[in-house]
Amino acid sequence: MTHFLMQKRRNTLLILIYLVLIILQMGLNTNKAAAAVRTAVTNTAVSTTATPTTAPTEVKIAPTMTPRPTGPQLTVDASQTSHLISPTIYGMAQTPTEMLTDLAIPLHRWGGNANERYNWQLGNAWNAARDWYYQNGSYGHTADEGSISDRFLQTNMEQNIASLLTIPMVGWVAGGPTGCAFPLPDGTCGDANGASCNRPGEVANRPSYSVAAPPQFMADWLTHLNDEALDVPFVSFGNEPLIWGTTHYDVHPQCTTYDEYLDRYLSYAGALRELAPDSQFIGPNSCCWWFYWNSMSENVDKNSHDGLDFLPWFLRETAAYEAETGVRLLDVLGVHYYPEGLYNNDADEETAVHRTRATRSLWDPTYRDESWIDEPIRLIPRMQELIETYYPGTEFGIGEWNFGADGTMNGAVTIADVLGIFGREDLYYAAYWTHPEANSPGYFAFKMYTNFDDANGRFGGAQPLSIPLYPDNPDAVGFYAARDLATNTLYLMLINKQPDQPYETTINLTNFVPATTAVRYQYDQTHPEEIIVTETAVSNNFNIELPPYSISLLVIPEATQ
Repeated sequence: MTHFLMQKRRNTLLILIYLVLIILQMGLNTNKAAAAVRTAVTNTAVSTTATPTTAPTEVKIAPTMTPRPTGPQLTVDASQTSHLISPTIYGMAQTPTEMLTDLAIPLHRWGGNANERYNWQLGNAWNAARDWYYQNGSYGHTADEGSISDRFLQTNMEQNIASLLTIPMVGWVAGGPTGCAFPLPDGTCGDANGASCNRPGEVANRPSYSVAAPPQFMADWLTHLNDEALDVPFVSFGNEPLIWGTTHYDVHPQCTTYDEYLDRYLSYAGALRELAPDSQFIGPNSCCWWFYWNSMSENVDKNSHDGLDFLPWFLRETAAYEAETGVRLLDVLGVHYYPEGLYNNDADEETAVHRTRATRSLWDPTYRDESWIDEPIRLIPRMQELIETYYPGTEFGIGEWNFGADGTMNGAVTIADVLGIFGREDLYYAAYWTHPEANSPGYFAFKMYTNFDDANGRFGGAQPLSIPLYPDNPDAVGFYAARDLATNTLYLMLINKQPDQPYETTINLTNFVPATTAVRYQYDQTHPEEIIVTETAVSNNFNIELPPYSISLLVIPEATQ
């Protein structure tokens, strides 16, 4: 019953958010609409604070779904809706303004290693950390441009895009646009010979190129943003903190432990909560599978914390904090996800088929990951189960993800499959790292979900209710369905992940009376520079052929009386 009530309240919240987005598209007051979103979030929040004392059991929480199709037939029961698809699953990061507009991206993230070292007071100073010789830089921005983060937030607000802002928590930010941690005699910068917390080396003189950034430094930032009326719906604390001892070795030469991260999180989030009461607070943003469960101190750290893996422990402790203080400092459990061996541009035959199979790691209990992990990951339901066990009412989001090769059709059908899975499995938010190139296959894969008709047409319409579909052959195809609560229009996203073979299927529609004609939007390898739009005859039972490596969207209106 608790799970049902939380789902009902969340669906109410999402309906309110969609209504606000519609208002925004009609050109009404942005600030009033943003306030309506914040009010909706506040009035529908659920805070359940009981703290379990046992490790989570493997209980599969599956949504009500239509029967899986047998053979070539796909049955879509329009009455079997499970939840509203969150609009914020289609996010990107560090994305050009024109791309945000053309793709109608709903969530824009300010994150990454350099933004962990961003000095908001200077407005144009970062440190690249291990990514580039621990150098400070301005990334081409000059002082007369003003604050780059202010511009980021302002641009998002002007386009009705939700901002996700990373708050640095490593403790030090760039002291200016020049300088570095390990200067060499020839005037260049070194990298401490690859030193890390587990292999210590040269120690940096931090004050020579950095300034301390305690919680009050970040509270002052939020105060500034409030003074400038810059809205921050999502606040994310730290970037991949469990590997700070490698990525940010110069200012954090020790390995991050369970206790250190929790203490920092509670300190920084606690300093900002009153300043951002309606923002969604996100943590811990772990980089990858190993660090969902371990710190760099590995078993020594885990064994001193009841033998609990890191994420369950973090959820338990943040729930305990709320139980003790009455203040919720964690709204969204956030992680990053890059499937092993696929975040690259390779699209050879072996890699390509691995990539399209690997999307199953997001949900499928029968798919054993094809890497050293060698077990079913089932990322989204696994994390939802941890939340249900340790901190009910918390959402789950993926702050970075990328399956690679987004400049190829193989990458495009993979992206389309992932976005469909995000919606079906009830993910709260996601932000691609960073963005595909303009007019690339990956670009059009996003567009098929977010702006397929260049008129803000979105998969599922204005209020998309998911109709979960699970094809028997997910290595070959991806099928996703949604019904617009506002218009009852049915949307079918049909993805052929095979490079050379067309896929024929019979679609059987139940509990829905379709119009005689649907609009078909299709992106495939024969037209790699555009989405092709055609009309197609439909009924309650009709055949369709999907070309190789293709993404097809059917928009099927309900028949008029």
